[in-house]
Amino acid sequence: MKPVNHLNNGLNRRAWLVLSGAALTGCGGGSSGLLGSMPGTGGTGLFAMGSISGFGSVIINGIKFDDRQASVMLDGQALTPTDLRLGMIASVQGQRNGVDPLLGTPLGTATAVEVWSIALGPVSEVSVSSFTVMGMHIQIDNNTSLDGLHGSTALTAGQTVAVWGLQSGTEGAHWTATRVALVSASNARIASGVLKRNGDQASLNDYNLAGSALAGLQEGQLVQLQGTAGKGLNLNVSAVKLLDAGLEAHADGDLKIEGVVTSLPLAGRFTLGHITVDASAPALATQLSQLALGDRLEVYGNWVAGVLVASEIKQDGQQNQLIEIDALVEQFTSLADFVMRGQHCDASQAVFKSGNASDLKQGIKVKVKGSKAGDVLLVSQLEFDH
Repeated sequence: MKPVNHLNNGLNRRAWLVLSGAALTGCGGGSSGLLGSMPGTGGTGLFAMGSISGFGSVIINGIKFDDRQASVMLDGQALTPTDLRLGMIASVQGQRNGVDPLLGTPLGTATAVEVWSIALGPVSEVSVSSFTVMGMHIQIDNNTSLDGLHGSTALTAGQTVAVWGLQSGTEGAHWTATRVALVSASNARIASGVLKRNGDQASLNDYNLAGSALAGLQEGQLVQLQGTAGKGLNLNVSAVKLLDAGLEAHADGDLKIEGVVTSLPLAGRFTLGHITVDASAPALATQLSQLALGDRLEVYGNWVAGVLVASEIKQDGQQNQLIEIDALVEQFTSLADFVMRGQHCDASQAVFKSGNASDLKQGIKVKVKGSKAGDVLLVSQLEFDH
């Protein structure tokens, strides 16, 4: 399949996204009815970090955020909410805004949305459920949103991909993909992992690094690096994002974080990606004893002295996750082939509400619900917005 070159992959402007971004610092990258039970200081501040699972309002970790007035940054460049795509890892700063009285879904208003990809480059070492890019071992599962690929078996060595995902190993070289997009080949590169230093030489995932943007970085920091390919395993770095800093800015509000368990509990603590979680509260004892490496969780709590102090832990398997998109039909070929928010949809087996299948066409607003199958959203319910 040919790589897609429009915003459906979020990377049609990848060259300027990668090469013109200034160095950044920040934090790393559905349940309902849980927002009211989260601890806090009594304020309404809310920070959520996880994979995007729907639109209309952007949906992160089961919270529907009104993002119409939010600033949006993608790999260091300002975009708009309509540029966001399913499976991208996003951090959302906002305010609590109650609960939907009919659905019981937590509501919020976003003031800032930040999205970053973890990898961009040519693929190697492809298997049925994993591949390597930029020295990173990427796992694909049924929850991975695919763009330009009908399935994980469609990926071949030499193709160029952009990847969004969650850290799944403490060493920083293993990740679980939440979105993989096939893109056009270029000299632009993105890599994430734990920085290593040997004297003046810095490296990441066996790549040797060069560039003034590396100044001040220290051994052991979890970073996202943007730049261009050098000869062999060399990366010329133009921009840096710290993935292991920034959550302290949200210490006065509630946090809802999605991640993968990367170390087993010890004295009531474990790591979620690169984040240390204190789950020593007596109410969490049973869940704590059942945690396993690789578990995908949503953790609710507060940030205290560099640690996420948990009040609630939810398993986040997301198998056959229900996806919701409320938007205009951007392209329409047939009932089995139309596009909303950059997502290809198939409503040939859908139940229709407030209209008929023959009413579906480009330019009308509808709400769809369904589950992913490769790069297609299989719509189970479609409702017309009159």
